[in-house]
Amino acid sequence: MASSADNKYYCEDLFNYKRNPTIEVRAGNVIIGGNNPVRIQSMTTTDTNDTGKTAEQAIRIIEAGGELVRITAQGQREAKNLKNIKELVRKAGYDTPLVADIHFNANAALIAAETVEKVRINPGNFTGDAKKFDFDKYSDESFNKELERMKEKIVPFLDVCKEHNTAIRIGTNHGSLSDRIMSRYGDTPEGMVEACMEYLRICEENDFHDIVLSIKSSNTRVMVHTVRLLVASMKKENMHYPLHLGVTEAGSEDEGRIKSAVGSGALLVDGLGDTLRVSLTEAPENEIPVAEKLVEHISVREGHSPIKAVSAQHYSPYEYNRRKTRQVLSIGEDKTAVVIAKGKYQDIKEAKTSNKPDIIFVDDVSGLPEHLDIPAIVPIEFLKDNYPANCYPFVKFPEMPGNIHHDQVIFLEVTYEDWGEELFSFLKDHENVVLLLRSGHLNRPVEQRAFIFELMNRGLTHPVVIVADYKENDKENFQIISAADTGILFLDGLADGILLYNDGMLSQSEVIETAFGILQASRVRFSTTEFISCPGCGRTLFDLEDITREIKVRTKHLKGLKIGIMGCIVNGIGEMADADYGYVGAGPNNVSLYKNRELIRKNIPNDRAVEELINLIKEYGDWIDPE
Repeated sequence: MASSADNKYYCEDLFNYKRNPTIEVRAGNVIIGGNNPVRIQSMTTTDTNDTGKTAEQAIRIIEAGGELVRITAQGQREAKNLKNIKELVRKAGYDTPLVADIHFNANAALIAAETVEKVRINPGNFTGDAKKFDFDKYSDESFNKELERMKEKIVPFLDVCKEHNTAIRIGTNHGSLSDRIMSRYGDTPEGMVEACMEYLRICEENDFHDIVLSIKSSNTRVMVHTVRLLVASMKKENMHYPLHLGVTEAGSEDEGRIKSAVGSGALLVDGLGDTLRVSLTEAPENEIPVAEKLVEHISVREGHSPIKAVSAQHYSPYEYNRRKTRQVLSIGEDKTAVVIAKGKYQDIKEAKTSNKPDIIFVDDVSGLPEHLDIPAIVPIEFLKDNYPANCYPFVKFPEMPGNIHHDQVIFLEVTYEDWGEELFSFLKDHENVVLLLRSGHLNRPVEQRAFIFELMNRGLTHPVVIVADYKENDKENFQIISAADTGILFLDGLADGILLYNDGMLSQSEVIETAFGILQASRVRFSTTEFISCPGCGRTLFDLEDITREIKVRTKHLKGLKIGIMGCIVNGIGEMADADYGYVGAGPNNVSLYKNRELIRKNIPNDRAVEELINLIKEYGDWIDPE
C-alpha cells in the first residue's frame, strides 16, 4: 500500500491540471474513464418494489441530465423488480444505464447483474455480515479464512457479470468497514483502501476488469486523503481503474452544496474522478445541476498556462497536517481559521448572518467610526502616519512604501507573479505580515498551493489568507465554485483564513455565510451545527427531507454539535461515527436514537422522534436555548 512518502503517485501533476489516466469501463452505452468526460449520476429514493414510481423518478433524473441512475436492491425481491423498472424506462425511450445498489445480499447481486448495466457492491457488507463492532476475534488464521469466504461469494458474482457484460462498482463507505478490516486497520484511510484493494485483487485474479471504485465519507478530509491514497496504492500495483466521487451524507440546501464542492472539488482539481454524484437530502434530480456546475468549473482548466513546479517535500496529501505559521494578531499558529469580509463597513456590519466575520476589509475610511470593535484592514494611503486604533494597513506587493517598520503589522497582497527574491527577502525581514494570497490563474488553487509550498521550502511562516474574488449573480454558482477553489487548501492545512469577494448581485450576508460554510465543510472551523444527513433511497421509510428540515430548524444553533440523520440502518451507525447524536430509520414509521454509536432509544414512532432527539440532547447536557 502507498505511504505518505509516495507523493508523486497520487496524481499526474501537482501543478498542472491533467486527468488521471484510467482504463475505460463500459456500463451499457456509457463509457467511464479514459478520455471520456466525468459522468454525472444520481439515485432514486422510491421503494424499488413500486415499479411505476421508481421508473418515473429515474426518468426525472435522466431528463435532468443524469448519465447513470442507481437504484437500491436490498433484497432478492427488489433485485428481481429491476427488470420491470428497466422495461418501463426503456419503453419511455431512455437507454440510460441503470445501476443496482447492493448491501448484505450477494444473492440479490447475482439477480441484478443479469438485468442492469452496473452493480455497486460494498466490501464492508457484501458477504452479508452485519457489523457487530467486535474487532478482537480475528487471529491471522481467522482473518485469512474470511478472505477465502469473500472469494466464494464474489467469484460467482463476477462470472454472472462477465456473462452479461455488467460492470461493477466497488464502493467502500467510511462507516461500513467490516469488523475484519477494522480489527487490523481500525477506522482509518488505510483500512478503507485495503477493503477496496482486496476486492480488486480478487477481480484481477479472475480476469475481470469492468470496475469502477469509490471511497466515500461524510468527513471531507477523510474522503479526500483516502481517495488519494487509493490511487497511489493502485498505481503501485499497476492498476488504473476509474473513480466515482462523492461526499456521502453531504446534507441539504447550502451546506450540502458547499460540502460536496469542497470534497469532490478537491479531487477533481488534481484530475481525479471519472463519475460524480452530489448526495443531497433533496429530490434526486436536484443533484444533477450541482454536479454539472462543479464538473464544468474544473474541466475547463485543461491546457491552462503552466504553473512552475516546486518541491513538495513538506506536503502530506494522505493526512492532515497544518502548516506551521507564526501568529499575527489572531491569525495563524494554532488559531482557528479566520473569515475576512470585504466591502463597505456599514454593509458588513448590517449583514444578517449567524456568524460575524473576524476582520473587515474596507476600501476607505469614510464610513468607519472612531472606535472599532473588530479589526479593520484599510489601504495604507488612508492611514497616513496616525493609525486609528484597531486599523491595519493593506499594501500590494511590490508597491511598498519605504516607511514600513520591521515589527509593524501589515496585510500584504501577493500573487504568483510576485514570486522572487525581493519578496522573500522582505518577508524574512518583516515578521508581522499576513499574506493575502490572490490568484487570477485559471487553476487558482493549484497556483496558490505552489506559492505556499515555496514559503514552506524557504522556512517562511507568515500566515496566509486565501483571497478569491468572483462576479456571480447566482448563489448556488458562487457556493460551488468558491468552495471548489478554496476548500482543498484548508483540507490540506495550508491556509489560515479566507476572504471571499463577489462583485455581483449577491448580498454581503450570502458571501459571508459561504465563507463560514467552506471552513466548516473543510473541517477547520465549526460555526454551526453539522448535519450528516443521507440523501435517502428505497430503504428509507420516513420523509427524510422534511424531517431533516425540521431537525435543522430546531437545532441549527448548537454550534459544533454533529447530528446524523440517516434513512436506514445499512450505513447509518457507521457513517455517523463522527456524530454526537444519531436519528436513524429503524423500520416502518419507527426511528432509533443514538449517542455516538450507542443505541439509546429504540423504535420511537416518527411523530415523536424529533422531540425525543431534542430531549436526548438535553439529557446529555449538550442543549442550549436559542438566542
